[in-house]
Amino acid sequence: MATDSFHNGNIQKLIDSVRTGFRKQNDVRVSEQSVKTFWKEDYDFNWITAKQLINHIDHVFEWRKQIDGIRRLSVEDFYEYILPYRSIPDYSLIDFSDVHSAFMGKYLTDINKDSVQEAIRRYNFVIYQLRKFFPLYPYGEEVGYQELFFNGFHDCIPIASYGVSILRACGIPTAVEFNACYRQFQGRHYHGVVLDKNGNWLAFNPESSIPTSDNSSFETKDILNIYRFMFSEQKDTPFFLEKNGEYIPELFDSPFLKDVTSHLLKTVPLTLSYQETGNNNLAYLAAFNSGMSSGIIPVTWGKINRMEHNVTFSSVIPDRFYFPVYYSPFGKSFSFGEPFYLNKEGKIEKPHTGRKINDVTLLRKFPMKQGLVNKAIKLIGTVVLASNKPGFNPCDTVGVITDTLYPYFQDIKLGMNKGPYQYYQIKTTNEYPHAALSELEFITDIRYGYKNTIPASSLPIFSPADTLVGNKFEVRLMDEPLEQIKWKAEYDGNPQTSPEPYPTIHFMLREPQFVTKVRMMPLNADNGIVVGNQYELLYWDNGEWKKILSQQAKCNYITVGVPFGSLLWLRNLTKGKEELPFYVDDNGQQRFIYML
Repeated sequence: MATDSFHNGNIQKLIDSVRTGFRKQNDVRVSEQSVKTFWKEDYDFNWITAKQLINHIDHVFEWRKQIDGIRRLSVEDFYEYILPYRSIPDYSLIDFSDVHSAFMGKYLTDINKDSVQEAIRRYNFVIYQLRKFFPLYPYGEEVGYQELFFNGFHDCIPIASYGVSILRACGIPTAVEFNACYRQFQGRHYHGVVLDKNGNWLAFNPESSIPTSDNSSFETKDILNIYRFMFSEQKDTPFFLEKNGEYIPELFDSPFLKDVTSHLLKTVPLTLSYQETGNNNLAYLAAFNSGMSSGIIPVTWGKINRMEHNVTFSSVIPDRFYFPVYYSPFGKSFSFGEPFYLNKEGKIEKPHTGRKINDVTLLRKFPMKQGLVNKAIKLIGTVVLASNKPGFNPCDTVGVITDTLYPYFQDIKLGMNKGPYQYYQIKTTNEYPHAALSELEFITDIRYGYKNTIPASSLPIFSPADTLVGNKFEVRLMDEPLEQIKWKAEYDGNPQTSPEPYPTIHFMLREPQFVTKVRMMPLNADNGIVVGNQYELLYWDNGEWKKILSQQAKCNYITVGVPFGSLLWLRNLTKGKEELPFYVDDNGQQRFIYML
């Protein structure tokens, strides 16, 4: 069936009518029937039958007879990327290839399967269209095939697992890969790869992207090492290289992983000195990860050479920050060297370190994001208009943003020589018609005696020497009660939301009143020190993060004594996930391991 046929008007009407009936019937059935679970979570050998395996193998070998692309595969690739009945070890197994093929194969009969892009484009299209038949998720039971890959939270693991298993069942050589972690964020991502007719592995996200011949569309700049799930044992992995009784980090405690980083990223070999005693065979390079209790996650391994007193890592990504570690038999990490940055040329850069105690003032837990800084820069030229006509004709320009706004509250003073005014408007420029302002407060003087006021938010205080003192006469003027306008992004108290899609923000009073300032905050990631939040500061010492302090922030800074030159990690225990280690330079400034 050609995809063009879906866009015929009569066909669309027919599909819509079927969907309407399906949803109506399905909603009733969902409310009446109990939940059923179709997958197995036990070890495969405890429940898979000989008949299931034989049917699966027969199905796959039948495809080998029929499809030229499969016949061209080497025996090894056929066994690895077509024949396996599961795509991710230990992940819940739903169905075998005969069922997957019966579900998807009929939609792929009219395409050239040598074009992996066309096959995946059709797969994505079919899943997108079929999902329209389903009622709103979550359901009271499993209703379809198999929830069209919703099982609990719809994340990248089931998307990749189903996508690869179904494409394999239709004769497309594919595999699931994942990155060990990200440079600066928590989590990891699972994606698919497909082998094209030229023998190239192309990365894609099932359901949402199409592979390109040079992988240029696949974002890799922020990821660490990439691993592929294999069906056969991989003898060059920690699972087999460890010495008897040696601890293996959870990520690498599998015989089925293959490091394939080099097919998407530049990698270099790296040899480091190793002077530690003990009988470990393996050492690791770890990356920072705030989502792990240890604060680090190993991303690649190297084999220790006891004779040469070194360890060689064969697949290291430049432009990354690493922690060289090894593990005790009980899983405790220890350093065998100082943390370092491997620059883009593959050369080690180490920061200056010392042991002198130094008082430092900390302002952030994560660097400012350049994309958000750029938005703040583009707000320069934004004006505040005032008028006594609701159409702002005529109007006066009473304020203007002349400098880059920083990610906290600051004031724009307004000229009220011709005031008071009933109507105020914040108007962005024609070059950047986006009101990327996360919070707004219209400030007036309490001595005017206005009734429609509430306390204003405080301006930030950044150091013990800061002489900024709140003006006791400043209050916040309201055009409507706060509870009625908190749904608006500029009044919701969240620095990470703004009315960015719109060019203007209106403040419409019931009568003319003086507004002396607009207190505003640009859209930002809320990674500064937040008054009232609980913070914990740690420093890196011999393979672990050690706590220096734990305190509630009373101002927008934290002052503390730390070992000079130490690598620090400031955690917000109240909210947020974005955190990065940093050093403090000779000028007392925080220098994060990555600048975004």
